[in-house]
Amino acid sequence: MTVFSSDGTENRMRWERSRSGFMEAWYLTLNHRDSGSGLWLRYTVTAPRGSDPYCDVWGVWFDPDGKRNLAAKQRYSIDHLAPGNGRDDGALVRIGSSWLSETHTEGEVSDGERTMAWSLDFEPAEMTFQHLPPPLRGRIEKRVSTVCAPNLSVPFVGSVTVDDELFTFQGERGCQGHRWGRRHAQSWAWAHCSSWEGGENAVFEALAARSKIGMLPVPTMTFIFLNYENQDIAFNDFKWALRAKSRYEMPTWAFTAHNDDYKITGAARTSVDRLTQVTYVDPDGLPRYCANSEIGDLALELYRRDGSVWRHAGSLTALHTAHVEFGRREPFFELPIAL
Repeated sequence: MTVFSSDGTENRMRWERSRSGFMEAWYLTLNHRDSGSGLWLRYTVTAPRGSDPYCDVWGVWFDPDGKRNLAAKQRYSIDHLAPGNGRDDGALVRIGSSWLSETHTEGEVSDGERTMAWSLDFEPAEMTFQHLPPPLRGRIEKRVSTVCAPNLSVPFVGSVTVDDELFTFQGERGCQGHRWGRRHAQSWAWAHCSSWEGGENAVFEALAARSKIGMLPVPTMTFIFLNYENQDIAFNDFKWALRAKSRYEMPTWAFTAHNDDYKITGAARTSVDRLTQVTYVDPDGLPRYCANSEIGDLALELYRRDGSVWRHAGSLTALHTAHVEFGRREPFFELPIAL
């Protein structure tokens, strides 16, 4: 089973302006090498049931010392959403003066006192990473929401300005993803990393989620992918996702999974002071609370099957360069709500 697709529509805007009960988000995450900081950007469209749709631009800066942390969001009425899907100077989504295309992201947010602005070019990936196996994608999209990463790990070049301080990016690798559907899961954990302590050329992406179909709870499903030594190692086929084991409780997520040839064990974590809590409001009006860090930690151990024995095949460690997120219906009381 391939975990990549290339039909060219994966970043396309799904929302139709007459449709309610729908949400959509394009997000980007990356690290600034010299300062050790992290960046999280979101362009979102929400069409609530029974009220007017709106759109938001989000920007969050993670400072390793905590002194320059910034979280801001600008809300716009839907008439500030320009036509998407490449019809507006190549923009996939344009909200006010902020926009995202297949090769560029630009925007500005302010919390009333402080400001963050960005202008970043990126080299688009040839293939889109699909978190979910094909049999699940359509079903999950209709009942909850689906997600993919059109640019799983690509180099970024440009700048971010936080207040009066300029941060220049010179090829740091980051991730750009796309989510759409009716609502968020009941709870979830997510992790991504492409910058490792030993300089290894590896990419890790993982998602675990619990949800309900009607009144029935769905078992936790864990979708894990690792590119290691130029080999794609996927654990997100349906049977492996169900058999994988996850335990997540902010600020730590421990997991293990296997397929026919490989086993992976690992843990993603971060200290509470490196997390920012924000509120997602689903189209039904119910909130989800998200604790996110772009300067988290990650440790992985990989094993290869040798007959009936698992033999150690490699280790990966990331310190303050892993992207980690936890979400649930209740607030994380250990953290203030920034947005």
